[in-house]
Amino acid sequence: MIHSIEGGRGNPRPRPPYPAEAGLWECPTLINNVETYANITPILRKGAEWYSSIGTEKSKGTKVFALTGKVQNTGLVEVPMGTTLHQIVEEMGGGVPDGKVKAVQTGGPSGGLHSSRIFRYARGVRVLAASRHMMGSGGMIVMDESTSMVEIAQFYMDFCRGESCGKCVPCRAGTVQLHEMLTKIVNHEATAGDIEKMEALCQMVKEMSLCGLGQSAPNPVLSTLRYFKHEYEALLQQDVETAK
Repeated sequence: MIHSIEGGRGNPRPRPPYPAEAGLWECPTLINNVETYANITPILRKGAEWYSSIGTEKSKGTKVFALTGKVQNTGLVEVPMGTTLHQIVEEMGGGVPDGKVKAVQTGGPSGGLHSSRIFRYARGVRVLAASRHMMGSGGMIVMDESTSMVEIAQFYMDFCRGESCGKCVPCRAGTVQLHEMLTKIVNHEATAGDIEKMEALCQMVKEMSLCGLGQSAPNPVLSTLRYFKHEYEALLQQDVETAK
């Protein structure tokens, strides 16, 4: 964003120095999400003690989510930190019409997918970190039993490869290769070893990318492999049976 405002290409820059020290035109720059700034006025008006009374001991305040997908009630919801996924999806969202929740994707396109079996967890930051997911931009997409998790991972990887600025090779080439691997699996053209290769590539992209886009791009793949690996294996098995 800073590079774009300065008239340059939207590439990330190495840190340190951080924007608070050398940001826009090398001047100290405060750069945050709009949601962060929106919390400043009520805190100044009502005080830090009031704000700290909302949420959990480790995660204060509220969080806004854009609830959408296969759910009865869609829209923006603002909830105290610590609110469970079950409360948001089933109570506020009204659940899945004529069906059951299979997964919930959070944190935008490069966020992770939560299996319905972890709905008992709270929405606190520590819990999300422990479950390897993030809140990010506050997107929350509900999926029902008809959703293919492999196709969902392919869809989000297609977005990530298009959003890569191309500056670093792990993200620029890695997201393209991951999308190709996922397409191969969806088309029943993959072998058993492709899943292992894909997991290894995910770790490389995650650890070696320069900015947050590349570092989080593998999350949809890793989370679907964690909770729905049987769907990947089912496609591979079909491929083996077809070959026979």
